[in-house]
Amino acid sequence: MKTEIFTWTREKNDESKQEDLEVPFFDLALIKHATDDFSSYNKLGEGGFGPVYKGTLPDGQEIAVKRLSQTSGQGLKEFKNEVVLCAKLQHRNLVKVLGCCIQRDEKMLIYEFMANKSLDFFLFG
Repeated sequence: MKTEIFTWTREKNDESKQEDLEVPFFDLALIKHATDDFSSYNKLGEGGFGPVYKGTLPDGQEIAVKRLSQTSGQGLKEFKNEVVLCAKLQHRNLVKVLGCCIQRDEKMLIYEFMANKSLDFFLFG
């Protein structure tokens, strides 16, 4: 299901130390299939950086795919920093990051799917 696991080395701000983080990479074809080629039927919503789609992996696991808009202005470096930050912030009250997809011009974050609406709905109704 996941194509590879990459280790990204990132410099930490304090004392110029480095840290390694393993991040699962998903294949673009797999994500396109899971979301029915980013069908509008599977679109959950849209944020400042682009749309979010619901998908189902071949093993039946439901996922949410945050697809970075081509016009978002976020570059590869910023995207990688977001992936690293999200992958490190694992908490029982936060949605889990399963990995990412960076292929061709596509940059996507893959999350576990949470069925009960969004945090925005619970905060603002």
